[in-house]
Amino acid sequence: MSGKFFAVFLVAAAVLLGGCAPLVFTAGAGAGYVATQEKPRNKVEAFFDDLGRSIKQTTRKLTGEEPAKRQRQGKTGGGLTLKIHKSALTPTKVNKGEQVQLVLQYSVAGAAKQGVKVREKSSLLRNGKELTVLKDESNERENGTWENTLTFAVPESAEPGKYTVILRVSAQGQTRNAQRSFTVR
Repeated sequence: MSGKFFAVFLVAAAVLLGGCAPLVFTAGAGAGYVATQEKPRNKVEAFFDDLGRSIKQTTRKLTGEEPAKRQRQGKTGGGLTLKIHKSALTPTKVNKGEQVQLVLQYSVAGAAKQGVKVREKSSLLRNGKELTVLKDESNERENGTWENTLTFAVPESAEPGKYTVILRVSAQGQTRNAQRSFTVR
């Protein structure tokens, strides 16, 4: 195979692969090779890569519809009531590689029979700046109490210090927030 034909073949293969692997050319008679990157390029990328792989979450319904008396106490006019009952983060002091668990319990009352679209969002902050979104999902929720559990491993590349997680639940223009912190040793 001639050097020019081989070079054209490699370029065409790179286009067909659609960026699946970077194409690197070396000097000399059309010789080349495909190189893949197995390790993240820097510490910041390693942090997000490790964190993203470790996130696990579940949501479950704890109770059915709120009793009528409690619904009436919420809001006059019988509209939607969204309330955070509990938020917790354990442990509050962790080493790199250890698991952090977040629990958010909230209730929905006054929603239509088919439910209401509820958005759950959890963001990780350091020094008041958002590092990443751990969870951002919207789902139909019926009236009742819901519990979301989210776990993640503290990346080996995490800097020691204080981190904060903002837990947010919102529906029909209402937003409720909770904030929990942990320290990486």
